[in-house]
Amino acid sequence: MSTPDVRLVPALPEHLDDWISIRAGATARRLVSMEEDSREALLKRLSEASSDVTDPRARSFRWMVQADGGIVGTVSARDLSRAQGRIEVGYMLAEETLGRGIGTRAVGLMLDRLFTIPELHRVWLATTAENLASQALARKLGFVLEGVLREHCIVQERRMDQQIWGLLRPEWAARQSAR
Repeated sequence: MSTPDVRLVPALPEHLDDWISIRAGATARRLVSMEEDSREALLKRLSEASSDVTDPRARSFRWMVQADGGIVGTVSARDLSRAQGRIEVGYMLAEETLGRGIGTRAVGLMLDRLFTIPELHRVWLATTAENLASQALARKLGFVLEGVLREHCIVQERRMDQQIWGLLRPEWAARQSAR
C-alpha cells in the first residue's frame, strides 16, 4: 500500500475535536506519556500554536497532519532554544492510520520546516521504551538513540522507561542530499 498524500496544515482551534479523538486512540493511551488536559487547556494550546518558523518570537510550533481527506494526526515542536540551537518534537496519529508511513512522512515534513531555522542544530524526541513503532519512525528519519531514562514517565498508572533520540542538522542535511 502506498503512502497517501500527506500535508501539514496550521493547527487551529477548529481542530480541537480531531485532536481529542486522536489522543483517545488505544495505542496513544497505551504507549504515550501525556497529561490529562481539559478541553480548555488543549484549546489554549491550539490557540497559542504557531506554524510560522520564520517568526523570531515563536518557541513552539504545531501542525495538523492531513491525509485521506481529513485530519489524521498532529506534529509539534516545543521549547525552541535559539541560543542552544535545539528543539523537542512530538507526533501522534489517529489509530486507523498507524502503520501506513503517514507519521514518518509528516515528521519528515516538519523537520524540513524546522531546519530552516538558522540557529537550529539539534532536534530531539522522547518515546516510551515499549513504543516500537515510534522508535522505527525515529530510526527511519535518522535519529540516534542517545539514552534511556529509567522509569521516567507514567502511562496508564504504570512507570515506563523513556528513550531519548537525537538528530543533528548535518545528519539531516546528509540524508536530504542523498535523496
